[in-house]
Amino acid sequence: MNSAAITFQDPQTIELKRDVTKHLKQGHRWIFANCFDEGRSFKSGIHLLNYKGEILALGIWQADTQLRFRVLVLTEEPIFRRNNMKRTLELYFENQWRKAVEIRQTFDLSVTNSFRLINGEGDGLPGLIVDVYNDTAVIKHDHAIMEKTWNAQVIAEKIQAAFPQIKCVYLKRRNDVEEKGVNIVGTLAPEVQFLENGVLFASNIRDAAKTGFFLDQRDNRKMIQHFAKDKTVLNLFSYTGGFSIFAAKGGAKEVTSVDIAKVAIQAVDRNFEINGLKTVHHDIATDAFAYLEQLNTEKKKYDLVITDPPSFAPNEKSVEQAKAAYTKVFSNSIKLVNNEGLFAASSCSSHISSKEFMEICQEAFSRVRKKATLVYIGGQPVDHPYPLAMSELRYLKFALFRLD
Repeated sequence: MNSAAITFQDPQTIELKRDVTKHLKQGHRWIFANCFDEGRSFKSGIHLLNYKGEILALGIWQADTQLRFRVLVLTEEPIFRRNNMKRTLELYFENQWRKAVEIRQTFDLSVTNSFRLINGEGDGLPGLIVDVYNDTAVIKHDHAIMEKTWNAQVIAEKIQAAFPQIKCVYLKRRNDVEEKGVNIVGTLAPEVQFLENGVLFASNIRDAAKTGFFLDQRDNRKMIQHFAKDKTVLNLFSYTGGFSIFAAKGGAKEVTSVDIAKVAIQAVDRNFEINGLKTVHHDIATDAFAYLEQLNTEKKKYDLVITDPPSFAPNEKSVEQAKAAYTKVFSNSIKLVNNEGLFAASSCSSHISSKEFMEICQEAFSRVRKKATLVYIGGQPVDHPYPLAMSELRYLKFALFRLD
């Protein structure tokens, strides 16, 4: 059996037609298709990168995407072994794995036992996501070649060595493929329960979105708990109710959760149930955009409105359209907030910068002739790191405003 975490054949050398040396040495790890000769074809997998006769890096070639090459290690790094690629990859993986685990071992598992163990490029392991939910770890890849590159069995062993409480390691694929996933270690339970900041959640990991839960809003959900006491709360695009549960835990008087997916709303109810919450809760399985319009027609008001829509900008071309969509949904949400009430806005679109996000929020308030004070600004938590040189991986934006 292959005992290496990274699987590769003897690499070919791929020639760059543009000089991106500075870009790479600053710590950026992506090279796009326009930097290569489109006339040359290479098999997806691990290859060497060359520019004008000089080998620059070892990385992963993706033949079928615009993101064509993902750098693992530069030849100038001390661990690079020019005559031993296998050893180079072993040293690289061990180094990145150790640093990733050190960050996650800061979690107090009696309070939070759900976290992202590996965050792809953020931990120097492109295309590899590992999320931990109590005694279950979920591996997920963002490209088909990554499942062949990363050895799931070896990675499962590494997970269990670092976190002995893990009894199941599950490789999750897209929900629209025939085989949604496979057990690498143990057997995935129909429902997995886990803790986040002392609050219980349950997930049907096999059928849920992403790896089973949106762990990246952890810090922002905790902030909502601090401000929810005695408030009426509307959580739009609630998914399985993360913000709703923390609002209820914070002493909210009444919580309304709205999501188009009936199964997600059923999961909100389940999360209220396992926490023994007695807060008045309205669960609405309907299109949040249409419901927002309906609430405005009825002139409904809430003390706290949370609007966390899905990404509107899947690529650069869609940015302007996405800005308009965010402005509209945020301004319609602000109309529902009582005077001196709170509005929480969020975006998970990596193509919308933090600066653009705040400009969108400002325009949304302006459009409904309201003024606001910025109470809190947040983003992704410590287990979702990203290279300093890759600000596009700072995808999550969150802001809490008080209406003045």
